[in-house]
Amino acid sequence: MSAKLIAQEENFKVGDSVPDFKLWLTDGTRLTQDKIKDKVVVFKFWFTSCLPCVIDIPPLNELVIEMENRDDILFVAPALDRKEAITDFLEKHTFIFDIAYSAMDVSQVFNKKQVYPSYFVIDKKGKFVYVDNDSKQSHFIPLKKAILKALEK
Repeated sequence: MSAKLIAQEENFKVGDSVPDFKLWLTDGTRLTQDKIKDKVVVFKFWFTSCLPCVIDIPPLNELVIEMENRDDILFVAPALDRKEAITDFLEKHTFIFDIAYSAMDVSQVFNKKQVYPSYFVIDKKGKFVYVDNDSKQSHFIPLKKAILKALEK
């Protein structure tokens, strides 16, 4: 196996720069790397039929509410599902992240192991400060600490 191929299969690590991406949000807007400059971004990659992905939504909503007065943070949940499935899901479940739909291409770039849910926190300089994409479980204390530390910078 070539070194280039091995590097493509590796996951991002803390300190790596965020790759270029393009996400379509359910409100019709487009989110790109350029639009997250000077913001802390929390990404949760998920899909609607993933039970662990759904179970962790209430504590994630609490994080958003706790930080709702800040204008320097974005909570984004790229989903593998199509927009219609997301819309149906949101009629039954409250999820107050900005939701992106049909995000398989971006998920494959960020989450090479394709483990869900996966979490990434990006600082205001566009660097990963938290990566959890292989545990298959949510650890909200380290996630929250990473968010707070990134917001201090």
